[in-house]
Amino acid sequence: MRHSRATPCYKAFIAGQQARARSPLPFGEYKLREAKHIIQRYMESMNAIQDYLLNPKKFYPGASLGYCTTEDKATYLKGIPESIARVFGKDVLPSIKALGPDGLGEDEIKIELKIAATRTQDFLDECEIQRQRLRLGINTEYRSIKRGYSELFALLQDAESIIKSPLDALDRAKTIAARS
Repeated sequence: MRHSRATPCYKAFIAGQQARARSPLPFGEYKLREAKHIIQRYMESMNAIQDYLLNPKKFYPGASLGYCTTEDKATYLKGIPESIARVFGKDVLPSIKALGPDGLGEDEIKIELKIAATRTQDFLDECEIQRQRLRLGINTEYRSIKRGYSELFALLQDAESIIKSPLDALDRAKTIAARS
C-alpha cells in the first residue's frame, strides 16, 4: 500500500516538513538524537501501560504512565501513529540532511538520506495502517500489549531503527576523524 496524500499520517508528515521549512536546522545531530529520545519515551510509556494492564491495582486512578495517565492511555495510544509521522517529517529527514556540520560527509549524507527516505515511505504506510486499526477499537491493542507483543510497539521499534542508522554513520565518521 502506498499512502495517499489525504491520509492523516501523511498529512502529519507533510505538516512536520512544512514546520521545519519555516525553521531550518543548522545542525542535525541534536534533533536526530531528540527524535530518538521521543521514540524511546513512547516505548517507555507503552511498557508502563503494559505494567498497568497486567497489574492495575499497583496504580492509583490518574497515575502517570509516562506521556499519558491511566485515564487517557487509549487516546494516547491512538495518537502515536500521527505523532511519529509528524516527527519524521519535522525532525528525522531534515536532521539527516543537516548532518554535514556535525561531521558526516556529503556522500554519506546522500546514502543515509536515501535509505531513510525509502524506509520512511513504507513507515508512513504502516503508521496509517496502525492508526486505522487503533481507531476501530483499543481492546485488541490492550490484549496485544498484555501478551508482550504490540504492532504499535513494533512500529516504534522500526522508527528507532530508521533513526539509528544515520546516527551510527555519524558516530563512525567522528571516530575516523578523531583517529586522523
